[in-house]
Amino acid sequence: MGQRNLVVVSSPDLAKEVLHTQGVEFGSRTRNVVFDIFTGKGQDMVFTVYGEHWRKMRRIMTVPFFTNKVVQQYRHGWEAEAAAVVEDVKKNPEAATNGIVLRRRLQLMMYNNMYRIMFDRRFESEDDPLFVKLKALNGERSRLAQSFEYNYGDFIPILRPFLRGYLKICKEVKQRRLQLFKEYFVDERKDATLLGQGVKALGHSYYVGYGVQFDMKLAWTISPDRF
Repeated sequence: MGQRNLVVVSSPDLAKEVLHTQGVEFGSRTRNVVFDIFTGKGQDMVFTVYGEHWRKMRRIMTVPFFTNKVVQQYRHGWEAEAAAVVEDVKKNPEAATNGIVLRRRLQLMMYNNMYRIMFDRRFESEDDPLFVKLKALNGERSRLAQSFEYNYGDFIPILRPFLRGYLKICKEVKQRRLQLFKEYFVDERKDATLLGQGVKALGHSYYVGYGVQFDMKLAWTISPDRF
């Protein structure tokens, strides 16, 4: 019916030996049929096979996104976005009475931080039409990718033909996301250098994925239910 190979190592020394000798196998994140659709069979940063392609991707993304210079360059914008969150919460009368879902405003902050770095663009509010479209498509992508509805096709390959309908929906969502991305961000910058467009497009799925996860973690961190 299918199988998965697992290795359990209890000794730190043995673990180091295994990771050193089998680095490619253990350094790569497991993919599946749905993530292969959304990532072009592992051509992104997260799901690519650990090796030469991963090293190239890392070099390309480090300079524009992850150096100390970039942090210092954009820190004032990030601080301004955080201050805007505080001001918006203060202005919302519901915050002092019935309460509000803070995660929605944190999500807007994360999108603004990401898209200001990549495209020098921000969204004015949670009702911004483009923000609503992006959030909906990214949410649908996350739902499809994290669903348990298709897992049986990975563990039991002979059942994979039954996933055709599900995979068709995934491909349609991918195309809609790419079309929206092309229409609002790529076509507007046709005069930009090809390298610049490539670097920013490369970071799109990476930043969106981590941005969504980060705003969830941030909302959880400040939740009073934790204490």
